[in-house]
Amino acid sequence: MPRNSKCRRVCAEFQNTMFAPLGTASMDYLTINVEELEALRLCDLEGLEQEDAANRMGISRGTLQRILYAARQKSAKALCEGMGVLIQGGNYEYATTHCDCGRLCKRCRLTNMSKENNENE
Repeated sequence: MPRNSKCRRVCAEFQNTMFAPLGTASMDYLTINVEELEALRLCDLEGLEQEDAANRMGISRGTLQRILYAARQKSAKALCEGMGVLIQGGNYEYATTHCDCGRLCKRCRLTNMSKENNENE
């Protein structure tokens, strides 16, 4: 019997959930899970090492690596075959505390909320 899957920690909700190439009338869509996009964001956009990204998501490095490989494969397939991308689903929860790292996440909704609150005061 397989173990229960652990929820992955995601910093914030992604605003854009659908991408499609221009000029294509009918198109196939490929689905990328929210935690797959978060893994891509942390490792490829933020430049974190896999161990640090795994800690931020609350999972093991091996699990992050499997998620990351799946996300990269789906992204490459969509780009090479001219497919649209839907971002939805998965096993995740939004962060309820700030990131544990020394620098704050660029997208962390909690960081953005505290900035907005300070500006309104």
